[in-house]
Amino acid sequence: MTEPLDISVVIPAYNEELRLPTYLSKVLEYLEAQPFSSEIIIVDDGSRDGTVALIERLAEENRRVRLIRLPQNRGKGYAVKSGMLNAFGKLRLFTDADGATPITELAGLKKAIEEGADVAVGSRALRNDTHTVKTRFHRKLMGTVFNFIVRTLTVKGINDTQCGFKLFSEDAVNAVFPLQRIHDFGFDVEVLFICHKKGYRIVEVPINWTDVPGTKVKLIRDSLRMFKDVVKIRLYDWRGGYQGNSLV
Repeated sequence: MTEPLDISVVIPAYNEELRLPTYLSKVLEYLEAQPFSSEIIIVDDGSRDGTVALIERLAEENRRVRLIRLPQNRGKGYAVKSGMLNAFGKLRLFTDADGATPITELAGLKKAIEEGADVAVGSRALRNDTHTVKTRFHRKLMGTVFNFIVRTLTVKGINDTQCGFKLFSEDAVNAVFPLQRIHDFGFDVEVLFICHKKGYRIVEVPINWTDVPGTKVKLIRDSLRMFKDVVKIRLYDWRGGYQGNSLV
């Protein structure tokens, strides 16, 4: 049986041969300088480029890196769920492969959990003098509209549900992620919604964030898909789908 670790970093990857190496090198450099034990789990979501070969090579060079390979593309939500439930960390972070959020922002999220939170959410909506957010207008517009819908229909009190940088306690992961059903971009909302229902304390933490070229998010298509996901969450909840410990 594998010994528990302090931190697991889960990175979902789909055709990320070009963007992943830069971010992964920074994650490795950061974690190797920390006093806590850690692992990096990269979940390949059925990539068709050289992502798998890249990860396999890195895993051979560094025992901290672990690959979970999905045989076909299932969606970011499914990839994150697979990584989080197969991690060994007492705290488990999922972060996007593009490196839009610097891995150094983990310190702020970790501090929030050490101070009593169960879930720490990286937020581009909370601003202060020490953090900057650089994004394009259409992405800002999409985020503003979607977050309004989310706060109205599902998760209240969270200003930025969609930032791909979230840290969970092991207990929260084991209670919440088995109930996750949505595999597309709306999975963030579902996970946070379940956290609320389970009574876990969620804290937003301001982060630095920079829009990185190469995003797979399409403004109109994915806005509609995420709206449908929000409706699905309400229907699942109405039918009692989030009452148990797991979903078949």
